[in-house]
Amino acid sequence: MQLLTKKYNFIQENTIVCFLFSFAIVEVLAELFSFKMILFAFRPLVAALLIYLYWITSKERNVLFFITTFFLLLTSIFIIPESQFFLMLGLAGIIIHRTLLIVYIIKLNKVKDFIPILIAIIPFIFIFSYLLSISDEIPVGSYYPLMIQNILVSVLGGVILANYFMNETANTPWLSIFGVLSTALYFTVFIEKCFLYNLPTTYFRPLGMVLYVTSYYSFYKFVIDTERLNVNEKESIEQIS
Repeated sequence: MQLLTKKYNFIQENTIVCFLFSFAIVEVLAELFSFKMILFAFRPLVAALLIYLYWITSKERNVLFFITTFFLLLTSIFIIPESQFFLMLGLAGIIIHRTLLIVYIIKLNKVKDFIPILIAIIPFIFIFSYLLSISDEIPVGSYYPLMIQNILVSVLGGVILANYFMNETANTPWLSIFGVLSTALYFTVFIEKCFLYNLPTTYFRPLGMVLYVTSYYSFYKFVIDTERLNVNEKESIEQIS
């Protein structure tokens, strides 16, 4: 019976993953041909599928994952209409999302020493601050929001980089992959908005969609692997005691 349950869960998980990447392909094509209705219909499904995927595979079902991904879902809806009001809502959503993301990763990795993180933040702050300073065509009203985003992405990058060197566990590969992909995603958006804004959006947004889906799938895998590792560690301690 237990074997059948595991097999069913395995099939269910792989089916959802197939749906996730199928929707991603649809989104990439919609970005290429600027089909707004398809974007509006399918983009929120990526975050929704991640929430469902976590629900059926996680034993802990941490509320922080649901809240963090929920704000990702809201942001993915708000940034589709190109009105100032919805862009501000999207900006607020992504700031909350990234803040929760940082807190969640720190909590999962049980970080106690923050000095390596502070050191690891420095190169990210330097790079993004330099790019912001040499940009001549920052959109009106976007300077301070971009500065806040730079700080949050730098902190996120610093947390992941410090984890790579200080915490050699089974979750490191997935967290590192998430770090590389999410930083590349932000870098792509940053360069598009501040330096190459005259080019058509079809040059960057399909790439951004690929990075978006793959990075958050990597984050999901990191969370699941870390939870399993923590459960195994707890069981080992209980057996010893």
